[in-house]
Amino acid sequence: MLKSLSITNYALIERLDLEWSSGLTAMTGETGSGKSIVLGALGLVLGDRAEVTAVRSGCPKCTVEAAFHVPEIAENWLRQHELEIWPELLLRREVTDQGRSRAFVNDTPVSVAQLRAIGEMLVDMHGQDSTRLMLRRDHQIRWLDAIGQHQPLIETYQRAFKTFKTAQSALSAIELERSKPQTDRDYLDYQLEELATLELGSTEWGTLKDELQVLENSTAIQEQLHLSWNALASDSDEINVLNAWSQGKKHLIQAANLHPALNELVSRMESLDVEMKDLVRDLERAADTVESNPARLQTLQRRFHDFQRICSKHHAETAADLMQLEKSLQEQLERTDGLEGAYKNAQNNLQVSQTALMNCGTELMKSRQVAAQKLETEVLRHLVQMKMPDSVLRFELTAVNEPDGLGIERVQLMFSANPGAQVAPLELIASGGEKSRLMLAFKASQTTTGLPTIILDEIDTGVSGDVADKMAKMMRLMAQNQQVISITHLPQVAAQADHHYQVAKHVSDQITRTVVTKLNGEERVLEIAALLSGETISEAARANAQALLGSR
Repeated sequence: MLKSLSITNYALIERLDLEWSSGLTAMTGETGSGKSIVLGALGLVLGDRAEVTAVRSGCPKCTVEAAFHVPEIAENWLRQHELEIWPELLLRREVTDQGRSRAFVNDTPVSVAQLRAIGEMLVDMHGQDSTRLMLRRDHQIRWLDAIGQHQPLIETYQRAFKTFKTAQSALSAIELERSKPQTDRDYLDYQLEELATLELGSTEWGTLKDELQVLENSTAIQEQLHLSWNALASDSDEINVLNAWSQGKKHLIQAANLHPALNELVSRMESLDVEMKDLVRDLERAADTVESNPARLQTLQRRFHDFQRICSKHHAETAADLMQLEKSLQEQLERTDGLEGAYKNAQNNLQVSQTALMNCGTELMKSRQVAAQKLETEVLRHLVQMKMPDSVLRFELTAVNEPDGLGIERVQLMFSANPGAQVAPLELIASGGEKSRLMLAFKASQTTTGLPTIILDEIDTGVSGDVADKMAKMMRLMAQNQQVISITHLPQVAAQADHHYQVAKHVSDQITRTVVTKLNGEERVLEIAALLSGETISEAARANAQALLGSR
């Protein structure tokens, strides 16, 4: 139940503090006086969208704060979200003139979505255009589920629906893959065959590269080796290094015979003799082993050309990069090869999940049909009390081919207000006044399953006379089970209320302000008389107002 509402710098409201009580509260005032502003402020603190225009002109921010009695469902929500539980539930919303918004629950910052979530557990806001909600499937189903207490069935259905959608998405993904041209698979095959020609796993590319370099330069290598050998050991007339070395050693030995200290140098030359002779033999052998092999050279050049071309094609730098690519392509090919099996499994999973979904949905729809009959009976009973005794109301629930998150059924509300009239879809035949009474009958039928507080914003539009009296008494009846706040132009509703607020617009110092005054005694008589007769209040209107108040 709403206990208090404090509004600061919201639209035309400079400062407003309202206390609310149980029972039926009427809020009256001339058109344009600001009744919708008060409701807008309440909507803001319940999580409605914030607009910069909500901030009173010239003020840095507006603040709306509401205190509620804590229902059990809200207490569970607070506990679930690890928020403090206070004796009263305090909601607060702040909006700056820059459009920034902050929300609080029991002085703890929360998201606007969280504020909206808890607000939906506290207040049923019926705005001036909410009558059309009777025609919306989601609201119709919500009414039936509230009457039928379907929460366990709904949770089971929604789990089945989630499984169904997952299976549907999986199948769609596989179908998309299957829809790709066969050339995609052929291209995978081609790339793998191309990589296979490189024999990446069994080839030492570094060794081959060295061999290629030798083959490409074999003539130059042989030439340089022969020149080196000739310089050391040739029998030509040119200087022979080995002969020169031998002559040098001979002369050193002769010197050592005369000067024994030179024997160390002789030993060193003798030790180098072996290395020099080995070196000359190795040069000759190396020159003999390096030979030209045009066929092998052509083969290696072709392989390296293919290697470089394929590296360039795949933006690879090394053989290791190509091996990783080969592995990836093989995995893609294996997935493609397994696509048909996966497709059949996905089809089967979808069929199983769809069957489970339809079973859950059918059970829920049958229970909703039972709830519909109960709700039809309750609504018709209330319509009789509002002078529509010959009304016919029927929910038609029909299974559809494409279930959604709400269920498997299409809902059509069929209605007739007059005896002998053909039952037809509500949106085609009901007048404005009939829709107003019908909506009130729906609200009255849900007082034991609805929210602690209901706001009725001119739900009585389009009615007058005895019908207005019946609707007023219906609201008073509803107020026995929940707090009812009615914004109304009808004196009958105002008279039936336990509490009465007047909304007015005052202008002072060229500043417009909306003020709300709680009426008692003579003030209330005058307000109801004004609703009856207009600005000029006659004695007859006063007497009528007193009579209406006395009939409560």
